[in-house]
Amino acid sequence: TKFFKPWKLIYYEAFYNKVGSIIGWDFSKISRRKKTVGKEYNHLEIIKKYVNKKTKILDIGTGGGEKLLKIAPYANEAYGIDKSVSMIKTARNNLKKSGLKNVKLILADSNNIPFNDEYFDVVFCIHAPFEVKEVKRVLKNNGIFITLQVGYKDKNNIQEVFGRGQGFEAKLDELMKRYLGELKNNKFRIIKKGKLNTVEYYANMEDIIFLLSNTPIIPDFNVKKDNKYLDILAKKYSSKKGIKTNASRFLIISKKILRNRL
Repeated sequence: TKFFKPWKLIYYEAFYNKVGSIIGWDFSKISRRKKTVGKEYNHLEIIKKYVNKKTKILDIGTGGGEKLLKIAPYANEAYGIDKSVSMIKTARNNLKKSGLKNVKLILADSNNIPFNDEYFDVVFCIHAPFEVKEVKRVLKNNGIFITLQVGYKDKNNIQEVFGRGQGFEAKLDELMKRYLGELKNNKFRIIKKGKLNTVEYYANMEDIIFLLSNTPIIPDFNVKKDNKYLDILAKKYSSKKGIKTNASRFLIISKKILRNRL
């Protein structure tokens, strides 16, 4: 892909496996203390609108299964795939704790989804990469695909202080435009699209360090080596509300068009 050099892909996969073995994608530890100013996307409420007790759903890049396990009670069958062994292990542990019986978690890559054609009613992908042609293949006619992604200017002030970051040199809407183009080229009808840029305040620098240590916001982040940037960040963006930054998100809801209408 043109968005990551090979070494960056290798780094990201290794990093992803490390996070999977520790927390999955569970950031509730700091989310409870974080203050948000402005509207946020609620993935659960968005997806629930398209799910019922007859629905078969797939979560691409399920991570620790945190989001899938919240939506699964509203569905008939719920599946999650992830290419990280550690993430799937964490997800299966979370599933065991949940007691849900309609969920299956599978080690698989989004480029090669191990299901038959037109198996799912709803496919969703939250903060993970996906392959549009594979989504189209496993979705039923008139099936719904929902993706909520992190925009390239997420945590923009932090990236500017560090002078590097995930998508640091990319244009603001580059990823959103790419996905919209791929969906339209594969005969998906766009039902809804939108983007939000929300102000966030993190309680303290410990929460910022936890965030940077467990996400790819700042590639190769190291507390000791990057200490000078953390000092600048603390001095420049500290306030009574906390450490100020932003959350950039975009949403796309699309529908697979009936074949006989193509």
